[in-house]
Amino acid sequence: MSFLKKKEKPPKISPERLYHSIPVITPGLEYEEDAKGIIRILVPVKSGTQTVRTIKIKLDAIGSRIWKRIDGKTSISEIAQWMKNEFMITEREAEISLSMFIKSLVDKKLVALILPPPKPGTPEVQEEIERIRFEIKELEKAYKKKKVDEKTYREIRERYEEAIKELEEKVKGDAFSEKNF
Repeated sequence: MSFLKKKEKPPKISPERLYHSIPVITPGLEYEEDAKGIIRILVPVKSGTQTVRTIKIKLDAIGSRIWKRIDGKTSISEIAQWMKNEFMITEREAEISLSMFIKSLVDKKLVALILPPPKPGTPEVQEEIERIRFEIKELEKAYKKKKVDEKTYREIRERYEEAIKELEEKVKGDAFSEKNF
């Protein structure tokens, strides 16, 4: 018997939805670019609500060029196509290297992903509801640790709850339409 608590992981997202997601730079995060086009991301380290220091994360030349493509409008698939043409690599090489880079940015909370909605009538709808519930738990932890202010906490939680309601209505609508046809 293990007394160590396993870290809860969010439900999986299909590769197709991830590939069509749109990466966005975390709001409030700052970065600087030097004369050679190299990006340094400025990550505030907080104690409570006070920023005690700033860590600089320096990207390499390719990472810097990809970072500049993260504009909140361009999907991962579009960035991969750009990489394929820009660096004269195969589509698969672009997908793999970009996926690894984006995952590292997401893991460090430097970037978030805007996922396309799940296809109605698929198990992804319920999985998305579970993923959002997981995100609510993570948000609550951050709020309790004072990493998120009350206003932001309430706004994000409200959006999450609205998204869950919309998805649950789709599930009910799918069940209703299946019974009628």
